[in-house]
Amino acid sequence: MLFEKSSKNKKKRYELVFDFFAYGYIALIFIILFSLALTAIASITGDKIKGIDVLNSLAQIATAAAFIFAVYQYRKNGDKERQNIIAAEAKLLTTRMATVADKSKENTKYTIEDINDFIALMSNLGTDFMALYEALTDDIHKAMVRMRWQDMHYNHLSKALQVFTIDQLFENLSLEKDFRGYSFYNSRFDHSITSKHKIFQEYFFSLKVLNEMSIGEEITPKFEGLLLFETYFFDAKETNDLMYGLLSQLDLRATAPLLAAIKEKQKVYNMPNKPIKRD
Repeated sequence: MLFEKSSKNKKKRYELVFDFFAYGYIALIFIILFSLALTAIASITGDKIKGIDVLNSLAQIATAAAFIFAVYQYRKNGDKERQNIIAAEAKLLTTRMATVADKSKENTKYTIEDINDFIALMSNLGTDFMALYEALTDDIHKAMVRMRWQDMHYNHLSKALQVFTIDQLFENLSLEKDFRGYSFYNSRFDHSITSKHKIFQEYFFSLKVLNEMSIGEEITPKFEGLLLFETYFFDAKETNDLMYGLLSQLDLRATAPLLAAIKEKQKVYNMPNKPIKRD
């Protein structure tokens, strides 16, 4: 499976066959040693060993072994059921995150508060998801959850984040795009912007507007929780396992240029970027 990591713990067929004969061989040796032990005891005590005594002893050992196996199987089934529950909850969270993203995408009249609400909710869901994902040990379950997360990210979250632009934000907040000779529109064609890679041009344009227009100083501190949001959905280390099977890399600057520019601008204020729990 594309999204399933190869595991050193997974045994090949010939290894399973080998284990079968190996355990059978060990059982045979145990029976032989047990018989020799009974014979030795009989020779010391002078008692005769009856066949029924041997069978009774073997039956008792078999009963004890069956009990131990039953306990082992019970614990194994318990772990399997736990993995099923964790995987199911993780899948539900990816569905919830996709739904939140789709709903946010429909709101083109967003404000800073709307963006903060979205970031906080997604960060909280991301926190819960990562706790579940890290508890998954079954390779198949992990592969399926990984596939769901990637679908959520590329087909829902990324599209929602692209709705957030510096142009639309200014319009929604009724902010002037021309101020003291500074042209909001001309900046987009400035060489400092066009010389950048195409996928990052919107990010550098947004950052230029925030740096050169005084209103940027006013609105930047109002954004909250960007650090944790980036950690759970774009950080290379945090999302490395979730991105297994794909060659592409996540970059906040390419997917959410406005938020990336805000986050970069906030470094000047040394803001903690802690998310606020929201209902």
